[in-house]
Amino acid sequence: MTNPDQALLRSFDPACGKPLAIDSSPLALALGAQLHRLDRERGMIELHFTPGEQFLQGAQVIQGGAVTAMLDFAMSFAGLAAVGPGQTIATATINVAFLRAAKAGTYVAIGEIERKGRNLIFTRGRLFQPGAEPVASAKSTLLVVG
Repeated sequence: MTNPDQALLRSFDPACGKPLAIDSSPLALALGAQLHRLDRERGMIELHFTPGEQFLQGAQVIQGGAVTAMLDFAMSFAGLAAVGPGQTIATATINVAFLRAAKAGTYVAIGEIERKGRNLIFTRGRLFQPGAEPVASAKSTLLVVG
């Protein structure tokens, strides 16, 4: 069974300079996710998100679960890009630090591999608006499956 996220990552051409809409999941579509940069050698990925109004709380800030989802996408996609054919990943743990309110707008999520083993991948992520301080950071452990 092919992982649609992995197929999407494999179709991305970093040299073309064009972002790729992440249409492999309904949540990614709702969050307005786009793949902007992928460096497999460094184990780094850059995703952009423009969450819709359905993710805003009463105080007009993005709900914490949506913030976590954006970070999880970035870290998981970094890990997914690093595994071989026939393998996929699953998030085993995720720890998020909410640093400031995430107001409506476009966000950049950077996911990076800190260490990759045969069965586990350790990642970190940052979420911020362009030119601003991070609103959240995270660490995750990914389980390599297959």
